[in-house]
Amino acid sequence: MDKIILTQHDQGLGHVGGGAYLNNLALWPTNPKTGELLTPLVTSTERFYSGDRCIPAGMATTVFIAAQHYQSGGFNAALQRRYTVSEQSQLQEQINNGFARVILHDLAPEPIVPDNAPLLLTQAFINFEAMSEDEWDEEIGGEYGGIALSKAGGSPSWLQDPVYEPNRYMFHLQLLDADIAALNPEHEGAFADGIGYVFIDLQARRGKEGDEAGFFFIQHT
Repeated sequence: MDKIILTQHDQGLGHVGGGAYLNNLALWPTNPKTGELLTPLVTSTERFYSGDRCIPAGMATTVFIAAQHYQSGGFNAALQRRYTVSEQSQLQEQINNGFARVILHDLAPEPIVPDNAPLLLTQAFINFEAMSEDEWDEEIGGEYGGIALSKAGGSPSWLQDPVYEPNRYMFHLQLLDADIAALNPEHEGAFADGIGYVFIDLQARRGKEGDEAGFFFIQHT
């Protein structure tokens, strides 16, 4: 089982932060309330999925969130609540509210940054590293298996029942607030100290550029 590490070297797996690897700026999602561009959070390429044919060849998925700073420097908690859940019953409401988007798109050779760019998180590239024996024991142990560590696949680290439809959505990755802050301390609190989860819609493998490809939400444990 691998954990996610963030480096300055592009391994072709994807990245956190930075611009969006889109060929068409029109695909960049906007906040449905204000029309402002959303913030790219994490991009995963076809290589990220290895043997799982979850997306078409040459394509990627990118998660966009409504991250904004207060003038004082902190993150806008009102926006965070738009994609934060504390109970299983709240999830569908959060998925449908439009403040976090996961889209399928062709993987451009370079990221684009629009003139009216939203808040952009510091960019780092995704790589994998094997879990230690202690981390693996924590991952598989106990009733609620799932280590509090950014990782690809495995068990989600929530303390509730699973909140996805098993036949359609696959747990893709989780990111910790601490990993985002480690890139740049100014980003601390982007997840309000929660854990960010990305689920991929298995129907995305038949999708076209710009299609919805899953969902993102933050879980407070």
